[in-house]
Amino acid sequence: MNSTGNNPSIHPQWQPEYFGNAIIVNGKAWPYMKVKRRKYRFRIVNASNARFYRFALSNGLSMTFVGSDSAYLPAPVTVKKFLLGSSEIADIVVDFNYSATEEATLTNDAAYPYPSGDPVDNLNGKVMKFLIETTMGAVSSGENRSSTRLPEKLIEYRRPRKKNAAQTRYVAMYEYESASGEPTHLFINGLPFDAQVTETPRQGTSEIWQVINLTEDNHPLHIHLGLFIVLEQTELLKMEEFKSCMQKNNDALKCEIEKHAKGKVMAAPAQERGWKNVFKMKPGHMTTILVQFSLLNSQHRYPFNASAEPGYVYHCHILDHEDNEMMRPLKIRF
Repeated sequence: MNSTGNNPSIHPQWQPEYFGNAIIVNGKAWPYMKVKRRKYRFRIVNASNARFYRFALSNGLSMTFVGSDSAYLPAPVTVKKFLLGSSEIADIVVDFNYSATEEATLTNDAAYPYPSGDPVDNLNGKVMKFLIETTMGAVSSGENRSSTRLPEKLIEYRRPRKKNAAQTRYVAMYEYESASGEPTHLFINGLPFDAQVTETPRQGTSEIWQVINLTEDNHPLHIHLGLFIVLEQTELLKMEEFKSCMQKNNDALKCEIEKHAKGKVMAAPAQERGWKNVFKMKPGHMTTILVQFSLLNSQHRYPFNASAEPGYVYHCHILDHEDNEMMRPLKIRF
């Protein structure tokens, strides 16, 4: 990393995103793990500063989600690959009994920064290796490899109804540049962190948040204390016209968001349709989330004083972004 930063006259050390040259898993660079021919459950947390990972296994094995972030899914979801943003959590099961090989590499093919950055190389395209017990070894051990199975149904939590949301908020993500085109800082709703609090939800309620990403990066949004369900992501049409208006007025309604949010509508990936506390805000899109400010599976108040100072925050979970103003305070009311 250049120790003087991209904008030494503005931020002497800040880089928009930092990407290391080694992939670290549980404190080791590109480790390996010996596994038997049976099911293993892995809880994967993306703890990288800014790197997104699109994971797959080199031998083609499937991975089955049982949970994502905050909770179990209603039913297992099986995938060949999946995308994990900063601080997101994947709770998966892999059955190595079906491996046709004795080795498998956990690979990554997500561009950095995501989604329009550099392609991965031979180093950051590999995460770790699994050394799989030989078939002969499995037979000689006498282990019953079919003794466990995943249930067809997991946990179906109560979901608040969209029509019962207390209110709708528009949350816009901005990136600002210097005269030379280098990023200088990022704001949410055009405000620095220490500006007056604007989000004050009432405890025990749910709200619709329309998160508008006006930048070129994908930003993993994390809401402290609030859990949410991703309803949809809508492509914004005439993006430059809308962005210009937003930069001038910072008002989605005044800039006629309903006229621009008319593009392709996408649901969240099947493995991310449960309760989340971090989700990837697609650039050039409006992501609609239903946020609940109460205990999971109920609308009861928290068993503590959620209105106590200093309150909470919501922010982009790319470390370099949240540390440079892409964070806002959140105050819970009784």
